[in-house]
Amino acid sequence: MASENWFGEHLQYIEADGQYELGKSNPGNHVIGEEELVYSTRPFPNKYKVVSELGLDANTTPSELGGMVYYKLPWFGKPYVTVENDATQLANIVIDQDGSDKKILKAGDVWDLGKNYSLTVNQVDVEGNKVWFSLSKDGEELESGIINSDGTVESQTFTAKADFGDGSDQLYFITYVDSVFVSATDSFAVFKYTWLIDKDDILIIKEGDEYQGFEVKEASEDELVLKNTDSITLNLDKDVKNYFTDSWYFMTSDEGKGSTSPNGYVICPVKELSKPGTYTLRGMPFDTNTTSSDEFCWDSSTFGGLYYSINKHKDLVASENWFGEHLQYIETDGQYELGKSNPGNHVIGEDELVYSTRPFPNKYKVVSELGLDANTTPSELGGMVYYKLPWFGKPYVTVENDATQLASIVIDQSGSDKKILKAGDVWDFGKGYSLSVNQVDVEGNKVWFSLSKDGEELESGIINADGTVESQTFTAKADCGDRNDQLYFITYVDSVFVSATDSFAVFKYTWLIDKDNILIIENGDEYQGFEVKEASKDELVLKNTDSITLNLDKDVKNYFTDSWYFTTSDEGKGSTSPNGYVIHPATDMVIEAEDASVSAENSTENLNMTSDSKGSDVSSDYRAASSDIADEDNSSHPEEAAEETSKLPGFGIISGVLGVIICVALRKKS
Repeated sequence: MASENWFGEHLQYIEADGQYELGKSNPGNHVIGEEELVYSTRPFPNKYKVVSELGLDANTTPSELGGMVYYKLPWFGKPYVTVENDATQLANIVIDQDGSDKKILKAGDVWDLGKNYSLTVNQVDVEGNKVWFSLSKDGEELESGIINSDGTVESQTFTAKADFGDGSDQLYFITYVDSVFVSATDSFAVFKYTWLIDKDDILIIKEGDEYQGFEVKEASEDELVLKNTDSITLNLDKDVKNYFTDSWYFMTSDEGKGSTSPNGYVICPVKELSKPGTYTLRGMPFDTNTTSSDEFCWDSSTFGGLYYSINKHKDLVASENWFGEHLQYIETDGQYELGKSNPGNHVIGEDELVYSTRPFPNKYKVVSELGLDANTTPSELGGMVYYKLPWFGKPYVTVENDATQLASIVIDQSGSDKKILKAGDVWDFGKGYSLSVNQVDVEGNKVWFSLSKDGEELESGIINADGTVESQTFTAKADCGDRNDQLYFITYVDSVFVSATDSFAVFKYTWLIDKDNILIIENGDEYQGFEVKEASKDELVLKNTDSITLNLDKDVKNYFTDSWYFTTSDEGKGSTSPNGYVIHPATDMVIEAEDASVSAENSTENLNMTSDSKGSDVSSDYRAASSDIADEDNSSHPEEAAEETSKLPGFGIISGVLGVIICVALRKKS
C-alpha cells in the first residue's frame, strides 16, 4: 500500500485524451478511453519457506538456494515466480507447501505435486536416518537424491536446478526432509517446505504483446505496464457486468446513485471466481504503528463479511445516519489499547469489539421495475418499500420495520428474471414453499395458482393479466412475529400466452419471506461470541463477550464469529515499530468443483484476494463463459444471493485519480 516504491499490482485510471474525464468534474461520464486504464505490476521478494520457518539467515541458508529469497510477480491476480528475478520471464508455481504442512510418505508412495510433477519415495532407511526419492514429470525421472535427516539444514535440504527461460542453472525445486521414523508396519519420511515451479512452461512478456484486452507498453525486469487496447463504455446498470479482462469487470450503480450529482454513480472493479478452491476475502488492513485506536473500523465497503449493495453505497458508508453493518474497535478499560500508542498490543478486551447493524429501505421489485410511485403502487403492498437488516453478513427482512424481528428471505426474484409455467407446474421456492399453477385461461387472460408450504395450501388466487398493475399483482398476508396482518408474499403475472401445445403464465417480481421462522432479538441474547447490548427497532448493537488474544502469525486465523476472523502479519511487520503488525478481518468462501462461478462485489481501495488452490491461474467482452454458484443459504432465493455479499478484495485502484466513489466488492451469485 506504499505510495512510492510499491510492489504488487495497481489498476489505475489516467485521463489521456481530454475528451471523457472520469470523476467529479464530469460525474456522468461513463467512457474509459483507449489507454486510460493502466495495469501495472512489480515483483516483490519472498523468503523460501525453509528459510523463514527455520529462522535461517544469510550465513545459515544452504548455498544451493542461491540466497534467502525469490521474487514473485502477480499477473492479473495470479502469483508467478520471476526467472532470474526478471519480471518479463514468469514461471507457474506448482506447489509452495505451507509452513505448518507436512507430507508423510513410505517407500513406494507417490506424491502428486501438480502439473504432472511427482515425488516418489524409493526407500526409507530408518537405521541410517536416510530417504531415497525421485522427482519426475510425466513419469520421467528428472532428479533423485538420498537425503540424511541428521539435524543439519544443509544435509536435510534437497534442491534441483535446470536451464529455462533465458537463464542457466536456475533453481526450480526445493524440499526438506524433516525426519524419518518407523511405525509398527512401515518406515516413513516427513517432507516439509516443498517448493516447485514449472520450468517447462515459462511465460515471456514483451512490449507490444496483448493480454486480456491490454497491451504491454513497458516491459522491464522491475515492472510491467499495460494499457487497455479499446475504449470501455460502462453500462450504468447495477445488474450489468462490464468486462475488461477475462475475469475482471466493472460494476456500477444505476445512474444517479452517487452521493450528489443526479448523473453520478458508484463504480467498483469485480473479480469473477470460477476455479474450485477456498478463497480468502479480506477487509481493509490497518498498521498498528500508524493507526489510532479509534480508527479500527470496517463497514460494508471495507470488509467482505458485511452485506453490500452498490445502489446503497453512499448510505452504507456515510459517516452519519449510516445504515447496514459496522465493525469497530472501541477502547474501554484502558489496559490494552490497540494502535500506535501501543503497537505491540494484541489483546482486544471484552466489550471492545462492537458490531452494529441498522435497517435500510428497499423498493419492492414490482415498484422499482415498473417505475411506480406512491399513487400507482398497489395498496395491498402497504407502501413502496420494505426494510432489510443485514445480520452477520446475511440480509433479512424486518417485520413491520422492526430490527428486533427478522424474517429470512426465501426468494427475491431479479428484475430481469421471469418464470414461465404451465398448468400443473410447481415452482419450488425453497424452505418448503412452492407455487402451483392450477389453470391458465388464455382467452380470459387469467391464471389460477396456489401458494403452499410443506404441501399445504396457504393462499390461492385468480389473476387477470389485463395490463393494470393492481389486477396483475397478487399479495398474501399473515400474522408474523408479534405483528398482525403482515405482508409476506408478492408475485406479478406479466402475461399469459399459448404455444403450439400448452398455455403459459409468466411470473415476475416474486418476493417471499419465511413467515413461520421469525428471529426475535432481545437485550442480553448472545450470537456468535457477541452479546446484544442495545436492541431497538432502528439498530442492534452487540459486543464481544470474551477478550480476544491475537496470535501474531500470518498463517493463523483468529476467529471471533462462526465465520469471521482476524488475520495479522507476523510481529514486527508493521511499518515502523519492531513490535507492530498489520491486522484485518477476513472470511472464507469455498467454490466446489461443480460450482461454476462467483462474482466479487465489495471492499475498499486496496485489498487482496487469495486462493489456496495451487497455481493461480478477449473480444469486446473480455471474459470466459461462466454460470452461477449455488449456496446453501441462497439456493432457493436467487436475488437474495445476487445481493448478498461474501465480499472482498481483489484490486488496488486509486480512487483519487478516478474522482468517483470506488469500492471493491465480492458477492455470491446464485
